[in-house]
Amino acid sequence: MRKTILITGLVLLLSKQSPKAQLHLQWGSSFSPSWSNGALSRNAPNISGYSVGCNASVSINGGGSFQPAMGSYGSQSPTVSGAVFTVPGATSRIQVTPNFNNKNSYTTISLSFTTLATNVSFRIADIDKNDAYSDTYFDRVTITGSNGSSTFNPTITKYDAVTDPNFLIISGNSARVNTTNGQAGNTDSDASDQRGTINVDFGTAAINTITIIYDNAPGSDNNPAVQSIAIGNVSFTQSILPVSLTDFSGYRQSQDVLLKWTTRQENNSASFDIERSSDNINWQKIGSVAAAGFSNNDLHYSFKDVNPQGAVLLYRLKQVDTDNNYKYSSVVRIAGKTIEGSLQLYPNPVKDQLGISLRSSQQQTVSLSFTDLSGKLVKQENKNLYAGENNIMVTNFGTITRGIYLLTIRDAGRNVIASAKFVKD
Repeated sequence: MRKTILITGLVLLLSKQSPKAQLHLQWGSSFSPSWSNGALSRNAPNISGYSVGCNASVSINGGGSFQPAMGSYGSQSPTVSGAVFTVPGATSRIQVTPNFNNKNSYTTISLSFTTLATNVSFRIADIDKNDAYSDTYFDRVTITGSNGSSTFNPTITKYDAVTDPNFLIISGNSARVNTTNGQAGNTDSDASDQRGTINVDFGTAAINTITIIYDNAPGSDNNPAVQSIAIGNVSFTQSILPVSLTDFSGYRQSQDVLLKWTTRQENNSASFDIERSSDNINWQKIGSVAAAGFSNNDLHYSFKDVNPQGAVLLYRLKQVDTDNNYKYSSVVRIAGKTIEGSLQLYPNPVKDQLGISLRSSQQQTVSLSFTDLSGKLVKQENKNLYAGENNIMVTNFGTITRGIYLLTIRDAGRNVIASAKFVKD
């Protein structure tokens, strides 16, 4: 028997938040106590006076030791006050000078923020080798960001792509000196020589951890010589997204409506205000659920609206953080009675997330398959449905190329119960 389900609209609304200032982690002034020569970690408790903290740590893995900063002749690295390399645009910088026991050793520089940060950017200088014909060491850095549940790679560009365009090789989230014999060489990393400097930019990605791996590219000596890099100040804005909402759904339970939602991460989250409307214009707060505050794990919430009246009911969440900034969720549509019809998707075209509002005759698990017109599978997810009205949110369409796609919904017996085409913008 073919089961009939109805899918209706998902509406995305704008957030209203106070603007966030550009903050700067200054190696020379943000840490308390200040970074002393040879220190392996420090804490910055109040960056730019915004009560945003950051813990920075440096370590060697695989064997080796830190040496006095190259060019300073005495300031034990990691060092800030003894750093001699220039990082463009930075009022201060940290310099690390490791002497690895073997070419598989590496240095890790970690930054952990107490809040999610966006628009994160900084520069790394002195990515070089001993000279154009030497293989004693080959500087390489690999940078990643994370928010606890997702990993992000920054965009890396050359600060000076003109003077010696082949000096650096950039691949994904990694940059290294050109290891080809006769190419690149040593850079002074001073005001007039920045061939070994890169720009690192995470863009709009919301992260709270940055990891920089400093090691040797393949081909270096097994016991590399002393080498060094310098990292400049880190600029960022405090994320205005207190909550990453991955699912928001609702269904009828007898005369009541049960709403459920899941968060992937929370940062300074205070509460979820539940609002109801019958016309998508006039909204009424009907309840509130306390939020976790901080979390990097999936958290599940629910709210029951007891015996609401109306043929069609609309629900949304007002996600409020501790600074009273807020953002609205998508809208869940609950019909008052069974309405039969064909599958509908919204928005269509879709950019990043697709809303599916549907009625199921029973509680069941269904599979959602997304294919292109040639039949190639590009995305697949399983979703739990409840008896009654349901609302499904499917995210992460941003990596799928533009075109026309087909959504097919199958029950546990692999029977097709609904399908529809949509456009990816």
